[in-house]
Amino acid sequence: DELNNLYIMSKSGARGSRNQIKQLAGMRGLMANAVGQTVEIPVKSNFREGLSVLEFFISTTGARKGLADTALRTADSGYLTRRLADVSQDVIVKEEDCGAKEGLVVEAFIENGKEEIENLYDRIVGRFAFDDIVNPETDEIIVKKNEMILEDDADVIISSGITKVKIRSVLTCDTENGVCTKCYGRNLATGKLVNVGEAIGFIAAQSIGEPGTQLTMRTFHTGGIAAAADITQGLPRVEELF
Repeated sequence: DELNNLYIMSKSGARGSRNQIKQLAGMRGLMANAVGQTVEIPVKSNFREGLSVLEFFISTTGARKGLADTALRTADSGYLTRRLADVSQDVIVKEEDCGAKEGLVVEAFIENGKEEIENLYDRIVGRFAFDDIVNPETDEIIVKKNEMILEDDADVIISSGITKVKIRSVLTCDTENGVCTKCYGRNLATGKLVNVGEAIGFIAAQSIGEPGTQLTMRTFHTGGIAAAADITQGLPRVEELF
């Protein structure tokens, strides 16, 4: 029911996720203990009907995980941010155009074949086209080579059925000891083209680190249920990469 109050609240992004609604009306499911291991006895009740005494005590391990994560993992996340900033502080916008000979093909970012993490529109708006982007049906050029893809252009690209676009990317930029404005694209803070001299490496480090800190707090809100992708299990993975 699209007019259901709870549905409206969750769908609009105001409060509550699908996960929390499942716990309210479905079942709480398997809980995780403070170390992240799954407790074998599932909690079959939901919050609407109430938990039994045993289920209540099983749930307390989840609450403990929430507290432990908030207290301990926030420090790990902060340290990760510091290392990221240290390693990327030299990456600065050095010039207008490097004349890159290679680009990066992007498409919608989908996990497990179903859940869309980031759509194509969000990935290409504000970036520069590596080649002419052509409408496959009419053969007319939507965006010329080395021009910025604006919101209207992205709408046309999506509606014409294009699923992959080759764009200029920082990863393929030919500028020495930095990047160029065309490979970086739009400054997300101002909505305008990035300026020469902008410390984009530092911005990137903060952008990666900040959700890490936020998401360690968020285990507190899901109440420690054994979820498939928990950022506190993601953090050690990121640590491994460094």
